[in-house]
This record gives sequence, C-alpha cells and structure tokens, in this order.
Amino acid sequence: MIIDPVIKYFNFLVTDFGFMPPITYNYVREIHTDYIKDNIIIKIIFDGSYFCEIIKLKSLDHELLAGKKRSIDIDINDKKIYPLSMLDPQKKLYNSVSNDNFPDKDLWYCSKLIKNNPEILQGDFTKFSFTYRLLKKVGLR
Repeated sequence: MIIDPVIKYFNFLVTDFGFMPPITYNYVREIHTDYIKDNIIIKIIFDGSYFCEIIKLKSLDHELLAGKKRSIDIDINDKKIYPLSMLDPQKKLYNSVSNDNFPDKDLWYCSKLIKNNPEILQGDFTKFSFTYRLLKKVGLR
C-alpha cells in the first residue's frame, strides 16, 4: 500500500511535533497525504514518485482541522506554498544516496529535510526567503 512508507518516514510529525494523524485522499491521479497542525500543513504527494510541500495558511481553518475540508479545497489566496526542495537547492542531500540501494529515497529525502529544519514546524519560514538564500549563497549564513 502507498501510505505505509509515508507513515514510516513521517510519523515523527505526530509523535514528536503534535501534528494530527495523516489524512489521505485521492485527487485526480495523485494520492495526497496531509499532516496538519494549526496553520501548517505538510503535504506529501504521490504521482509515480513522492514530493513534499509545506503549506502555511494565512488563518486557522477549523473545517480543515475537523477533517471536513481537504487542503486542496483551500483557495490559493488563503495559503502560501513552499516546495521543500528549496532547502536543498544543489541537491547535495538528495544526491548523497542512490536510488538503486534506497527505493524510498524521495520519502527519506523529504523527511530528512524536515528533521534538519525543525523550525519550519514551529512556523519559522525564514529559510525560504530570498534574502536568506542570497546570504547563504554568498557564504554569510
């Protein structure tokens, strides 16, 4: 089943950071798994391979927290989407392991990026800012 590897790599969100248990649903030809805590959503999408987005809602959505609404139902103007891969622009972490030896590489990669940047789970998104990335590129961060 598709969800089992997701839980294997992302259950730490529930046990260590207080996110709700995952909500999984189909959308078109993709399988979406959402971990939700307050106004932060960790979204894992499977469409033949896995990728991850972090969504910060502009305001708390009680219908989402109650499970009456899916994250894809939220208007684009009410959320900000951050591709998790922005935290590893040169793909150093991604290229550190091989697909041949590690079939769950994409899930491992996404969970490792989140574990290495736990401030994101508390709502600190400064590492996604243009200024931060520019300073990091010139070696001042």
